[in-house]
Amino acid sequence: MRQKAWMVWIILAIVVSGCGVKDAQQVVNDLSKRSEELESYISHGMMTIQTGQEPLEYEVEVWYKQPHFYRVELKNIKKDITQILLKNETGVYVLTPHLKKSFRFQSDWPETSGQVYLYQTIMNSIVDDQSRKFQAGEKDYQFEVAAKYSINQSLQRQKIWLDQELYPKKVDVLNANNEVMIQMNFDQFKAGASFDKDAFDMQRNLSSLPQFQKKPEEKQTISAVTPRYLPQGSQLMGEQTIDSPDGPVVIMRFKGKQPFTLTQKSPQVIAASLPLLGKPVELEESIGVLMEVDQRKKLSWTYNGTDFELLGNLPLEEMVLIANSVFNQPIK
Repeated sequence: MRQKAWMVWIILAIVVSGCGVKDAQQVVNDLSKRSEELESYISHGMMTIQTGQEPLEYEVEVWYKQPHFYRVELKNIKKDITQILLKNETGVYVLTPHLKKSFRFQSDWPETSGQVYLYQTIMNSIVDDQSRKFQAGEKDYQFEVAAKYSINQSLQRQKIWLDQELYPKKVDVLNANNEVMIQMNFDQFKAGASFDKDAFDMQRNLSSLPQFQKKPEEKQTISAVTPRYLPQGSQLMGEQTIDSPDGPVVIMRFKGKQPFTLTQKSPQVIAASLPLLGKPVELEESIGVLMEVDQRKKLSWTYNGTDFELLGNLPLEEMVLIANSVFNQPIK
């Protein structure tokens, strides 16, 4: 009888000691429920992108408010330039406050495009992958799941660390060689956050940072760069500079299996007007704007004081590679 009593106490001790640790299915069930009930949060952290040259670092702050309000502030640490992705009741915006530029879209972002810094994307990645790998640590839960990033097919897997309350700590996105290409480290996460009434207002966010103002007497010039990457079989066919009412424009035409044009000009103030059918595209050092017109794609972005436009019928992944290849290129 005494021996049976001891066995009962041992079993109870084991159960109690392990009651705070969830198994994979419990975590998945909790995340699935949370993704539907989440009302608001603020997160902050550092995102590092491996580009093959030197790593790019971004300070990332995310605001979310139910049902579909988002504010994502991305600050390029090296260049001290900030851009904002904003979603409110009137549409999706890409804001470049220091240039007082805004684009407005009718878009389902971010529902159809995963973002490594968004808690919803992290939760859905875990819930949706039936082949997920799971490990419970002493202070966190670790998952390995598929990476679904349409603009970069080389990203295959991602490792996700959640704390004991199932909030994000870290995400590593890996390529086919198991190399970390994107890393997101969270240093702050606050659920149930409250916001000012106009926190997601476009005009407030457009004027939230110091703006760049050109001097009236400043003469507009343009210093062009040539993309470092070209699709196989493509080559520069011709280049010309034309004078437009907004200043000089450099036009580069490329021939090949899928011809395309790259234009470069000084940035202009573009106010949000009618929403465009398009979506934001995250590049290595900027946020691009993708639009499709008459089966042709146009990818626009601003970098180092220059507006770029890439026009052609190329796959989006190729357009992103071309766009990323103009960053840190020497001026001609």
